[in-house]
Amino acid sequence: MKVVKKHQLNGKENLQPIRILISGKENETDSCLAGLAFLYPGQRIPSSGFLLHPTEKFVYVKSGTIRIETHKEWDVAEEGDLILMPPYEPHFNVNISDKQAELLWCRTDKPLCSLSRK
Repeated sequence: MKVVKKHQLNGKENLQPIRILISGKENETDSCLAGLAFLYPGQRIPSSGFLLHPTEKFVYVKSGTIRIETHKEWDVAEEGDLILMPPYEPHFNVNISDKQAELLWCRTDKPLCSLSRK
């Protein structure tokens, strides 16, 4: 798991831009799953256990503050941050703010996202 902070996305730290490539042409798929998740204050997704996906996933925190926990580590992501989750990384999310959190997420149905720093 990696949380890219909002100020890093704005390019204020002289970091190279992050590229997220989603292209099914090489992998014989064109399915990309995306959606919005809404977490109430204190809500945990899933309510118990871990989420586990066979593909890379990224989540943009549109509003709120969430704690992301894997079986190895945890981090906090706030409005404007981007969460990058590798495939098969057990994880869960908890809204630790006092307002509803809105998350935009995207993943594919087959491994095909390429994540790199240019």
